[in-house]
Amino acid sequence: MIDDQLMTTALTTLLRAFLVLIFLGCLLWQIWVMPTLAQENAVQFPEVAFLAIPYAAVVILGIACMQVALVAIWKLLSLVERHTIFNQRAFVWVNTIIGAIALATVLVLGLGIHLLGIIRVGGPGIVLAVMAVTTCGIAFLLLMLVMKGLLRGATSLEDELAEVV
Repeated sequence: MIDDQLMTTALTTLLRAFLVLIFLGCLLWQIWVMPTLAQENAVQFPEVAFLAIPYAAVVILGIACMQVALVAIWKLLSLVERHTIFNQRAFVWVNTIIGAIALATVLVLGLGIHLLGIIRVGGPGIVLAVMAVTTCGIAFLLLMLVMKGLLRGATSLEDELAEVV
């Protein structure tokens, strides 16, 4: 049988490695991919070239929201490693994740509404992408709210147990 501490250490190390990779991928998108796509789209679609910089800025801000959530997950992992996840400090990081998800989802929805409803550009692919990302964002937000409720319950039990002992 594998020791619980060894399993926790192995899993948190693996998760941290993936968090670093995702964070670096986000940086790549912010620094190189998004500006390049914005520039190419401005050339390819001159009628909406004036939107290239503002839309790129919104997407870069949305990616920054994901990076904030990644940092919060990292901090929660630190609490797990120290066996202090069931205290009030965890709620700061859970709320940070919830806020970052909410903002990113609103940004995607706002960008989609502006592009499709106000500017009236974009086809079914854009509609599907906006709907998919918005749906996933809302689902993840609801999941985090449920997880926050579970954390609240577990923290209460931990506090009650500490009082008894």
